[in-house]
Amino acid sequence: MTATARPGELRRVMRIRDGLAVTVGIVIGAGILRTPGLIAGYLGSAWPILAVWVAGSVVAGLSTLVLAEMASALPEAGGKYVYAREAWGPVMGFVAGWSELLVTRGFSGASKAVVIAEYVRLLAGRGNVSILAGAVVLGFFFLHTRGLKASTVFQNVTTAVKVLVILVIAAAGIWAGDMAGFKGGEIATTGSKLGGLALAYLAVSFACYGWEDAAKMAEEVRDPGRALPRILVGGAVAVGVLYLLMNVSFLAALTPAQMAGSKLVASDAIAGVFGHAAGTVVVWASLLILVSSLNVNFLGMPRVAYGLARNGLAIRSFKHVDPRGTPNKALWFISAWIGVLAVTGSFAKLIDYMMMVAIPVDCMVLLGYFRLRMTRPDLERPFRVPGHPWVAGLTIVLYLAIVAILVGTQPHLALGGGAMITAMVVAGVIVARRRPAAASPPGA
Repeated sequence: MTATARPGELRRVMRIRDGLAVTVGIVIGAGILRTPGLIAGYLGSAWPILAVWVAGSVVAGLSTLVLAEMASALPEAGGKYVYAREAWGPVMGFVAGWSELLVTRGFSGASKAVVIAEYVRLLAGRGNVSILAGAVVLGFFFLHTRGLKASTVFQNVTTAVKVLVILVIAAAGIWAGDMAGFKGGEIATTGSKLGGLALAYLAVSFACYGWEDAAKMAEEVRDPGRALPRILVGGAVAVGVLYLLMNVSFLAALTPAQMAGSKLVASDAIAGVFGHAAGTVVVWASLLILVSSLNVNFLGMPRVAYGLARNGLAIRSFKHVDPRGTPNKALWFISAWIGVLAVTGSFAKLIDYMMMVAIPVDCMVLLGYFRLRMTRPDLERPFRVPGHPWVAGLTIVLYLAIVAILVGTQPHLALGGGAMITAMVVAGVIVARRRPAAASPPGA
């Protein structure tokens, strides 16, 4: 398949730089802007705050290595859905794919729309968050009806500006701040330390989530066996470095007590050292960061729906690709779902439940790495995880430990997340039994 694919096919138009823009674009968004205040409230002092960000980045980096091998070996549209399907069969493929559409990517897209609406109201001084969030979703829907080329150009430009803005904010905070966060200003936290750490990790996981999104568009990447590992690993490293710089910058300008509860720590940090006008500029910059991040939800999610439909695990119309290369029926569904969540949900609850589903499902997908190594040893793997099996094994152990801590400290969230996963497993069994016998992955 080439860039001049036949009608109804996806087109290979994405380069490595496009993929990096997608990765950095989706990951750096509402998480780094909205969660630092929550995390400061959960943990209360500077070093635990930095430690949980480092831990989240390390886990994301290790996960990326594992997914990079599977992505290079199975370069199909859909990302994690494809790896779960190939490793565990259609039921787990259904769970991985629909958990992304309905929960992880749906909830994250809605949360970004909510935060964009909050910031617009902050700048305008008035406005209804629900109505504004709905308008944001509608705007992205119309952008993506213009096709992949238009949306990737938009992504490249906004991501380049985003990285520049983040570096400026980080440099300004570190240069002008007096390291206030490391000198005191700790706050007493409520509840157990382990419970606070669990909630903080959920927030960091949300901020790091999306490092694998470029893999969803594998059938639109040029030379995916070579390009996808570079995109995934390079994007994860870039995001980890930028996040650490941002948090050092925040703690250079503010104490944990000043950060706690803030809806935009970046603006508070810059306003604290340069004045209110500079803080307002950061709000505008934050809007650009969020717009770039939300754009990738609309890029990746229709490709997951397309991959599910092609294998009989979603309605047939999701397979329809318009002349501009967009799975347009899937785009309609995705836009409607994000819109419903955005006008009815709140940021904190959206990310808590999102990650309670995402972490166990991702653990299942990552376990598929070992399954594929055993059942498909002859599968061509342009990229292989270094240090096999220890690096991949460590990644799985960390995920299992995180799941155990979350279940033990957040039983109500765990019950909600477990109920969602159980419902998707039941639905997957039903759909897998009813799907046409001919439905099979390309090349199977």
